[in-house]
Amino acid sequence: MESFPCVSILFVCFGNPKNGRNFRSRAIISVYCVFVITLCVTQHNTDFRFCLCSTSSFHPLSKKGVGMLGLPYVLKSAGWIGGTVTTIGFCLVTWRTSYYLGRELNGDPRPVSLFDNPTPDSKIANGSHTDADAKVDILRRIRKPITSFPGIAREAFGDNGCICLSAVLYFELFSCLSIFFVSLGDHLHALFPSVSQSKHMTIAAGVLIVPSAVLRTPKLLSYLSAVGTIATVSVVSAVVLSALVMFLLVVKAEHFAGVDGGDVEVVGGDERDFTLYSSSGLPLALGIVAYCFSGHAIVPSIYSSMARPQDFERMIDVTYGMVLACCLLVGISGYYMFGNDVEDQITLSLENQSEHGNTLMTMLTWLMILTAMSKFTLTMFPLALGFEEMLTGILPSDLAMELIDSLVKIVLIFLSLAVAIFFPSFSFLCSLVGLICTMIVSVIFPAMAHLKLFGSELSVLDKVIDWALVAGGSVVAIVGTIATVQADA
Repeated sequence: MESFPCVSILFVCFGNPKNGRNFRSRAIISVYCVFVITLCVTQHNTDFRFCLCSTSSFHPLSKKGVGMLGLPYVLKSAGWIGGTVTTIGFCLVTWRTSYYLGRELNGDPRPVSLFDNPTPDSKIANGSHTDADAKVDILRRIRKPITSFPGIAREAFGDNGCICLSAVLYFELFSCLSIFFVSLGDHLHALFPSVSQSKHMTIAAGVLIVPSAVLRTPKLLSYLSAVGTIATVSVVSAVVLSALVMFLLVVKAEHFAGVDGGDVEVVGGDERDFTLYSSSGLPLALGIVAYCFSGHAIVPSIYSSMARPQDFERMIDVTYGMVLACCLLVGISGYYMFGNDVEDQITLSLENQSEHGNTLMTMLTWLMILTAMSKFTLTMFPLALGFEEMLTGILPSDLAMELIDSLVKIVLIFLSLAVAIFFPSFSFLCSLVGLICTMIVSVIFPAMAHLKLFGSELSVLDKVIDWALVAGGSVVAIVGTIATVQADA
């Protein structure tokens, strides 16, 4: 279990030399995996609670706006039916596993809302057995509450569980750096097509060295998250409003001209092709969708910060409802406008089809560039923090630590740049991260921990559902990863 993420990557990269990518590309991924394994093994004697909590608090926030750009491409890959069902289905799965995490943190498999009393065990410990306390006795927690994501892994699987989980999260963080580079290169190339994508990414790497080295504290980094929020709202609004305007123009043209919709000139071209269903594109589509819903690592931080933790499941319901609505709006609107000609980032399609000198689209593209740069810096922080923990107590002074910290960040920047240059596909990288990391962190791990912690108290139906999530998530992760890599070869 501990080596599953890295072993699966090595298998799909080196398993079939004839069908895989060239050797140089495979060498990059092998270095990639060795880097993650080395980092996690050296963390064995450090405080897992510190290093993993810092990772959990940052990485989900760094991906949502960027991942949403690929949702119209999900419908292109799997079709109207396949893409929509995949999005709704995976949303429901992760919605359920979010419940699992909340109940694991609460120390009881029953709904969190039942535990209104913050310390239900106190009266029992004092020997009180009044009628008023009888209800409290019934709602006594099965286990001691847990406060962190690594705490769940440690309670369920021991320190080896923390090593496994940290490997997946560090792998995901490093992958996200490459994804941000690809997004930066694509959007800069859309604005300046005379310069190649790889040169744009290299220039961006040089620019990112400064904020990555200067911004050292979470307080300073927190200001960057506002850029991501603004960008997400802007993208959703731009895509939905563009689709609405296009739809109204088509209806108006049909009304006055009395012609069919196919004869009307639209933004995506004179004729838009759509796919109803495509099974061959399901693995790629599922990976991109999974990447958009990979926020489970931050659930414990949200749970512990709530004034009323018993409202956690209600909060999850509202959050997932809003996220699903935004995802469907962006996906359906973007695919409706461009059909099968849609790019793997909807903002690129909007930019390419807009009139030359369109100020609003240019502003939106620049906003996405700033978003990718800010999220890159946010993601770099917990990854570099892991190396700092390794070196604490070894370096002689704070100045040496600062110099090493800057050097580590520069090395990480250029390593992730190398991966982005060799794999300059936004959809491929997002799908790979979603299929490997999200399946483990957001599907397999919560269900396995639920079984391990509360197995004796669960009903047969609950156990069947948990085992189905574990088995299904494992199969999808392995088969989907292999299929995606082979399709992109």
